[in-house]
Amino acid sequence: MEQTTAQTWNLTSLYAGTSRSEELKAFMKDLQNTLEQAAGQLQNYREMDVRDNDALLEIIDQFQYALLAWEQLDDFAICAYAENVADQAAIALMDESAVLKAKLASLQIELDQVFAEFTEAEWQTFTASGRVEASSFYLNERRRMVKDRLPAELERMISALSVNGLSGWEQQHELVLTKLRVPIEVDGELQHVSIGQALNETINGKDRASRKRAAEAVDETCVAHADTVAAILNRVAGSRLAIYEQRGWDNKLKEMLEHNRIQEASIDAMLTAIDCNKDLYRAYIERKLKVAGQDSASWFDLESPAFSLSDKVDFASAKTVISKQFHHFSDKLGHFADRAFEQDWIEAENRPGKAEGGFCASMPLAKESRIFVTYRDTYQDLVTLAHELGHAYHNHIIHDEPALAQQKGTSVAETASTFMENLVLDAVIEQTTDENERLAMLGMKIRDGLKYVVSVPNMFRFERKFYDQRAQGMISADDIKTMIADVENDIYGGLVEELALHKWMFIGHFYDAEKAFYNIPYTIGYLFSNGVYEQAKQQPDGFPERYDALLRDSGKMTVEQLGERYLGADITQVAFWQDAQKSLSSAIEEYLELTEKYIAAADKNKQ
Repeated sequence: MEQTTAQTWNLTSLYAGTSRSEELKAFMKDLQNTLEQAAGQLQNYREMDVRDNDALLEIIDQFQYALLAWEQLDDFAICAYAENVADQAAIALMDESAVLKAKLASLQIELDQVFAEFTEAEWQTFTASGRVEASSFYLNERRRMVKDRLPAELERMISALSVNGLSGWEQQHELVLTKLRVPIEVDGELQHVSIGQALNETINGKDRASRKRAAEAVDETCVAHADTVAAILNRVAGSRLAIYEQRGWDNKLKEMLEHNRIQEASIDAMLTAIDCNKDLYRAYIERKLKVAGQDSASWFDLESPAFSLSDKVDFASAKTVISKQFHHFSDKLGHFADRAFEQDWIEAENRPGKAEGGFCASMPLAKESRIFVTYRDTYQDLVTLAHELGHAYHNHIIHDEPALAQQKGTSVAETASTFMENLVLDAVIEQTTDENERLAMLGMKIRDGLKYVVSVPNMFRFERKFYDQRAQGMISADDIKTMIADVENDIYGGLVEELALHKWMFIGHFYDAEKAFYNIPYTIGYLFSNGVYEQAKQQPDGFPERYDALLRDSGKMTVEQLGERYLGADITQVAFWQDAQKSLSSAIEEYLELTEKYIAAADKNKQ
């Protein structure tokens, strides 16, 4: 009998009963007890006349366990909800996780205050201890950060209020979005589908007419709910700005820079480098539209392919392709991917009732991951699967590190995932001999790249403008759409007549309570990873080992330090980010060269 590849994950191997697991309830109780015990011991420590470093080390050990336990709980709750958005127990579980997160954050605040009380000489001695040496980067980072925060009691209050404040608004957005239903025609039948399914139809519909109908339905649905979602976005930004004001922060990017462990100079250099290639990116968009025979275009035309792949790639074939390319890079990576498939870590089934999108959930105590995608037998799904497996491999590398050394910046978190995308897609392109298929693959690579160097930077510029104006008061849905139009027209002006003016409603990164300005890390990660990938091609000998070391150090260094140590690069300079765009630029140049004859033929026919 032919062996089939499972497309549903196994959550019960972690906690039997999933969201209603008795084992999970006991685990949460243990976490609660650990937090309370650590908090009590920390209070006793602070009342001591003489500092007892052994007692503090024990508290840090408890905190590290609690941190990993909460991460596993929260990601598990997200998994339970994602596989069935109607699971009320999973929703309740996420709420309980948020409460425990607030208590964990409160303990972190108290620890930060203790760290700040050390003299410099005492601190150097303490962090040189063998028990915390591997976590010294994180500890030093927290000690610096506490100086920019409010007194501990006020930071605890902010953390507690966020459950029904900033975090509450994020959950409200998710609930509103998952309940939206868009009426579109699928296979001749009117169906009410999720916003994610409708957006998929705007890109992958069978023809432009069906894509246009889907896009119009999306727009109409968004118009009906725009005021509600605008209110949520205003509250998310307003809550964050109020916290910044209380802390005395003038730079609205401060939190984002901290989370990403990157300097503003590096982001400025990156955006400058992207702007240097704006004409080339516009040239591709214009050529793509001409190849499709369009004199004018709308937002739903931007991602739809001009060249279609004739073949589908089923899940079993995707497994084969990924395994082969991962093994080609290193046996360690290949064996890891095989394990993820064989042990049912992947939820890929295309069925109703699931959440949209894709993610990788870390289970650090179990030293496993779970991957969530909706696999529809396309090459884009293959690339997405490789992307999420990259996240899982990154988790695999750092799961053996102490908890505090696992806390990587959000932009570096994209390094492995984008690397794996390149690894798989470039191999598929190289093996393609049919010109139409090659153009379709190049188009996919370019479209994915333009998301990071055009769409995401545009959303970052919009978000900065939104926060600047939100500081002056509430912003209406119509004004939000005007802001979107302003930044989008900077590159699409003259090419696209109807812009995606409602994209701010369904891009969840705008509403993330934990990570401010959460769009731009994807551009940082995409381009930084491309720099890593180029070095892998140019210096292949011994690179897998260096690559693993880079991933392992991702919780112990800034992006600038990683660039210097592993790439020999200064990422505060434009040159690094220019080089990081070479792979994308080369793909566009090949696309323009191969499609020149199509344009010449079209011009000849017009004469």
